[in-house]
Amino acid sequence: MEYAEIKYLHKLIEHASLNFEESQAIMQKFLSGDFNPRLAASILSIISFKGEQPDELAGFATALTEQMKKFNSPYENLIDVVGTGGDHKDAFNISTVSGLILSILGVKVAKQVRLSSTSGCGSGDLLKFLGININAEYEKKKTCLDQENIVILGNSDYYNVLDPIRNIENELEFHTILSMLPAICHPAKVKKLIIGTPDRIRASLIAKAFEIMGFDKVYVLWNEGGYDEIVPIGLTRVFIVEKGSPKKEISLTANDFALSGNYKVGTVIKGGTLEDNVRALDEVDSLTPGIALDTVIMNTSLGLRLSGVASSLKQGSEMIKSTLKKGDIRKKIEHLAELTN
Repeated sequence: MEYAEIKYLHKLIEHASLNFEESQAIMQKFLSGDFNPRLAASILSIISFKGEQPDELAGFATALTEQMKKFNSPYENLIDVVGTGGDHKDAFNISTVSGLILSILGVKVAKQVRLSSTSGCGSGDLLKFLGININAEYEKKKTCLDQENIVILGNSDYYNVLDPIRNIENELEFHTILSMLPAICHPAKVKKLIIGTPDRIRASLIAKAFEIMGFDKVYVLWNEGGYDEIVPIGLTRVFIVEKGSPKKEISLTANDFALSGNYKVGTVIKGGTLEDNVRALDEVDSLTPGIALDTVIMNTSLGLRLSGVASSLKQGSEMIKSTLKKGDIRKKIEHLAELTN
């Protein structure tokens, strides 16, 4: 039956947006594989061209969360730190290094990783190169979470249900609402997230969608230098979405993290190639002063604040400086490689 697709397509053609229930219903149909490819392409295209709305994103995300493969965890206070991609900055894998440090400091982290798409080296590429099996079987992943406070969840493991409709997006050759879903629909059902976006429009959209979906607490941020992470370059603005409280917006700089100061807008944070990413990781692991270490301290401090381990960003920063030792990150990676292979 194509009635649902036609009904929603007509609504979109009339310059209206889909509500939450309609968005959830059409995504359920897409995930079933029982859809007309031409109508599906038209729906995805119009939503993209008119601009995605919070109800549409929340409805699509809720449908995917219901049907995607899950990582069943006994821990309820998991967090994740992730960039949505698309900033075209080719910075090193900031959120991955930050997630590893959070686990060293005792925070339980369910870290989604993906292979390279918009950057020269995705987080999955880096960890695979360092010996971690990002597609390890469930029991090995659970052991990592139990013993090392972090589980690495290879993106491709959990989103196979998207394949039929994702093929439509691939044929369109431009990003649609589907591209935003993996950062929002977490296989470990994480309810506390830090999500970086490349601009305010995307950040506002995602923050409003999280409000509709009822997440416990989410920081959605963007940096005026164009990075989809919190970095010590200019201002980083953060939407704070917390269940039961009105959404807030704050501005942060390096000074809020007890760091000496910001770098000029236009400063480059090196990354891009696999070699660049390994070099940046080792620079942070050796506690070498500079923009890479400052960036990771900021992102990790925000994670400590989100998890409740630190009562303020400055306390989180001081905790990192006083606790993290040279070589700790590499040791963590070695342990994860042993447990996942």
